[in-house]
Amino acid sequence: MSRILLVDDSPHAQRMGERILSEEGYEVVTVSNADSALIRLDDVDPDVVLADVVMPGRTGYEICQYLKMSPRHRHVRVLLTAGVLETLDEATAARVEADGTLRKPFEASALLAAVKPLAEAAVQDRAAMAPREPGARERVPTVAATPFVAVVDEEQVRAAVTVALDASMAAMVDEIARRVMVALASRKPEAAPAPALATTPAAVPPPQAAPPAPPTSPAANVARVEPVRRVNPLRLRSSSILGLDIDKENPE
Repeated sequence: MSRILLVDDSPHAQRMGERILSEEGYEVVTVSNADSALIRLDDVDPDVVLADVVMPGRTGYEICQYLKMSPRHRHVRVLLTAGVLETLDEATAARVEADGTLRKPFEASALLAAVKPLAEAAVQDRAAMAPREPGARERVPTVAATPFVAVVDEEQVRAAVTVALDASMAAMVDEIARRVMVALASRKPEAAPAPALATTPAAVPPPQAAPPAPPTSPAANVARVEPVRRVNPLRLRSSSILGLDIDKENPE
């Protein structure tokens, strides 16, 4: 079955494209930038390249241009992709001789309809390029072409490191998980500390002091003196009414 190299900086596009194409039987390799794609071309040896036209650094147009100018990869078909809100320049796609364009997000029927004829054509061209006799060398056309030479810089080194990490990530995860499980199994459960026995009686809170009496003013301490009225004795007279002498005032 044909091999497909999917170049896209969107993890979602990578997952969707890989799932759809893998279920159809294609062998799919995904990378996240153009530099990684150029590094993986020789070992992947794809029949079809799906390249996003909007990526940091080099774009899908540049990948397509390199493949179309390289005699070694002249059988490779290139399908340029772009999101629904991204600009896909048809004039530039025609200038770099792209074999087709496709919008994202990937829809299964549309993606397979675009990839299948390109993959079949690539397989036929690959067979035509194969040596006819044992020991015969592959015939390479003598058409002069200026290959796209990638300058080795920090981004390419980063891409190479990313490819190496992608290849070893599964083994690293398995090893780390194994070591964690060994460390957890070797730990002995610690005994819970016994509750301390009460050896002294519970402390009795001290009695609360009675609230102090409210202060009294000095005037309250002075004995209250009632005024005294002197009552004179009444003298009885026989000629007065009821025996009271009311005509004359009592002498002092």
